[in-house]
Amino acid sequence: MRLVALSAVLVALLATAALAQVVAPFNVTRLYKTEADFTRALQPYQQAVQANARNARAHYWLGYAYVFIYRQHLGGAAPYASAYLPRAVQPLQEAIKLEPTMIQAYLVLHDAYALLGEYGKADALAEEMRQRTRPGWLAPINLN
Repeated sequence: MRLVALSAVLVALLATAALAQVVAPFNVTRLYKTEADFTRALQPYQQAVQANARNARAHYWLGYAYVFIYRQHLGGAAPYASAYLPRAVQPLQEAIKLEPTMIQAYLVLHDAYALLGEYGKADALAEEMRQRTRPGWLAPINLN
């Protein structure tokens, strides 16, 4: 009987930990016309990172949101977001550190570096992505 109860508790704990990793995607279907709207949209990802600093998806979506709002700024839809792009770098780097094969994090971080004019970092990141995410069974690529 104790073994069954212990097993049930262990399954519940594991299920809770798995659910903690699930983070809904950032809503890219709307304009965040005010900084307050954008700040509210960030809260689930900030809370998820605070609850579990090893949640790569939460870090990814947080960084993605900053790149997204900066792109809205470039289009004239978010005048308050001119300084948000640099904030994307750290959470995207953390996502890659936690999940080195997360291709989407590499791509968004590459975009952020390019928008920041840091082309050397963007190139180095592209090479890192190629090395870490390319299956070993594929033929090598000669970039020279």
